[in-house]
Amino acid sequence: MPEKTHRKQPKKSKPRKSENLQEQQTLFMKEQVVLSKERTILSFIRTALAAIGAGIVLISVFPGNLTVWVLGWALVLIGLVELFESYRRMKHYRKEMIRIKKRLGKEWV
Repeated sequence: MPEKTHRKQPKKSKPRKSENLQEQQTLFMKEQVVLSKERTILSFIRTALAAIGAGIVLISVFPGNLTVWVLGWALVLIGLVELFESYRRMKHYRKEMIRIKKRLGKEWV
């Protein structure tokens, strides 16, 4: 019976420091982009709240005018839609931020 020869598995090379550093820089850039998008979403939320407030003011100040009443409810509706859409997007970016932090590791969190 022929002897079994064991082949040595090639060692996995460790990533060079420059590759690891480049990956971390890329992750930091992604983190900055996500934070920037979150700030933009927060400004959309402020705008949505302002539209809702303006609609409520129009409805309450001009109760007899049908045109202003319709405009007021349209502003409230648009504000609510934007508010819910912004919340949905914010949830998505928060999950993405958690993924980025996990890839960066505990020392960067």
